Amino acid sequence: MSKNKTFNVCYLREYMDPEHQGDFFYHYETVYRNVPEKFRKKFKSQKTKMKIIKFLDWNYKESASNFANSTRIELIDEDQYYQTYEDVFGPETAAGDKNLFNDYGQKWDRQSLRKDFNVKKNNLVYIPLNLEMMKINTEELK
Repeated sequence: MSKNKTFNVCYLREYMDPEHQGDFFYHYETVYRNVPEKFRKKFKSQKTKMKIIKFLDWNYKESASNFANSTRIELIDEDQYYQTYEDVFGPETAAGDKNLFNDYGQKWDRQSLRKDFNVKKNNLVYIPLNLEMMKINTEELK
């Protein structure tokens, strides 16, 4: 079992890179964010992964012509999920750069997000920009 307290369930869609023949890249979307470690066994099972993939593949609204028709689920530990440029390159090179190194959908509640088990934890990492917050803020201006 990992020493981390939470992990994240991410849905990956593979795309062909139109600028580099034969190269591929992944688009990540978070399905379950900040999942407590006690649920790892459940999400690690092939049956659960296939259930998530089947649901998301069926409901994903795809408009890209370079989609490679390949999807999968990955469990990503919190230390990797919330890794910043400063964490990767060190304070000598990227001092104070708190931008996230990998985009797993941390900053956006994309169409695949089903649940965030610890919203407060996520709010400490970034300032969420979504329409729900904007509605609340515009109400205060009236």
